[in-house]
Amino acid sequence: MIEIKNISKTYTHHSEKVKIINNISISIEEGQWCTIVGPSGAGKSTFLNCVAGLLQPDEGEIIHEGIDIYSLKDKVKSEYRRLNIGFIFQDFKLLPYYSVLDNVALPLIYDEQKKSLYTKAKSLLEEVGIKEQMFNRLPEALSGGEKQRIAIARALIANPKVLICDEPTGNLDVNNRNIILDLLSKFKNSGKTIIMVTHDEEVANHGDKIYKLSNGILEERMKKNDSFNFESNNQ
Repeated sequence: MIEIKNISKTYTHHSEKVKIINNISISIEEGQWCTIVGPSGAGKSTFLNCVAGLLQPDEGEIIHEGIDIYSLKDKVKSEYRRLNIGFIFQDFKLLPYYSVLDNVALPLIYDEQKKSLYTKAKSLLEEVGIKEQMFNRLPEALSGGEKQRIAIARALIANPKVLICDEPTGNLDVNNRNIILDLLSKFKNSGKTIIMVTHDEEVANHGDKIYKLSNGILEERMKKNDSFNFESNNQ
């Protein structure tokens, strides 16, 4: 379980302090798919970064399985995050001078024997639909859908308990979007947790719970098919 307790985050904009996250508290059960929608600038990515252990809130606690991750020393927190939390970025974050295979293997490159690690990486790439002849290519030679599938394989290499997704289908056409959703559904059905930000209402409806973040407040949608009429741009 992930417990988010009374977190707040304030930024300074043109000398004015703006509380972009205001005293948010929710619990996310193990194996649950939680989606978050909201207007541009609402703080959706800020919220994800706080939950992932990448950005410390000004107030409140983020507790993963009984561990307050911001009470950990930086080195321990980074190690915990690397082994337990997978992060899928909208812009992929693939390293441009590393091959497809190296990009996927990178999170565990110092932890495992190279042969077994690359066997695992190849298996994940095949599972997400990347063919062997692409393994040695650089990211610049790939389509957006291919890059996103590789980013998912990289996020899964450590077999994380939690997958955090910031607009994982935002740059994709409908066919590639559906491929990514099928992959995420498979991950969720294995008992893992997904926390996703999306501007796509159809994608949002894959969540077990759907929230809207607006004016610093996180509001749960009462019915899955209700519309929040949120804007399309993510911040």
